[in-house]
Amino acid sequence: MNEAGVDLRFVRGAGLVMAGVAAAWPVLPHPPLCPLLATTGIPCPLCGATRSVVALLRGDVMASLRYSPIGILVVIAVVGAWVAWRRKALTIPAIPIAVILAFVWAWNLTANPTFN
Repeated sequence: MNEAGVDLRFVRGAGLVMAGVAAAWPVLPHPPLCPLLATTGIPCPLCGATRSVVALLRGDVMASLRYSPIGILVVIAVVGAWVAWRRKALTIPAIPIAVILAFVWAWNLTANPTFN
């Protein structure tokens, strides 16, 4: 099967980083830029995810969806990892992850109001 074991300590650490970014967001001089977008003008599959997560953590679901739908999935994954505290690893099928990233990239390239 195409599955990958993910160490939940990494996911929990990512959750702490997301909370830190959300807390520091108001004092940042400008939002962090995606390297691919900055160099080529083409948004990557994860473009808008940081702004999406920050908006969601502040309770603005509609802004989160406008920036990127993957931000909501990221928050759900991190919350799930925190809830499954006793587990050491989680098995994630690779194909659904690839399909989700392809969908979000196509959405960023065609319909995302942030980039179009």
